[in-house]
Amino acid sequence: MPDAPLDAYLATVRADAHATVRALAAAVAEAGADLDCKVTYRMLVYTFDARWHDWVVAIGVSSKAVNLRFLYGQRLDDPAGLLRHGSTTAGVIDFASADEVDAALVTAYVREAVARHPR
Repeated sequence: MPDAPLDAYLATVRADAHATVRALAAAVAEAGADLDCKVTYRMLVYTFDARWHDWVVAIGVSSKAVNLRFLYGQRLDDPAGLLRHGSTTAGVIDFASADEVDAALVTAYVREAVARHPR
């Protein structure tokens, strides 16, 4: 069965990012959380109860990398030291290719983000 939000998002981003986006989307799904998903804010966004302004994790594509974004990334333990923090509460992990995606590690980050989300 096709994944409509994922397929819709892939149609909007460069082809060389598709494998990385797919790997990240699979790792997010593996976290087992009951998250809604849609394309919004020019990203593939995952949240609880369709509350898109208060999302949990998102996958975006920039000119240089595929980004895994956590809205409340500064709350995460970040044991692997991968999160790049911005000036807000967000945290981002950048991936240059699908080969860089450690699915188990990404799933662990998503599970922690779900557990710490202030829903």
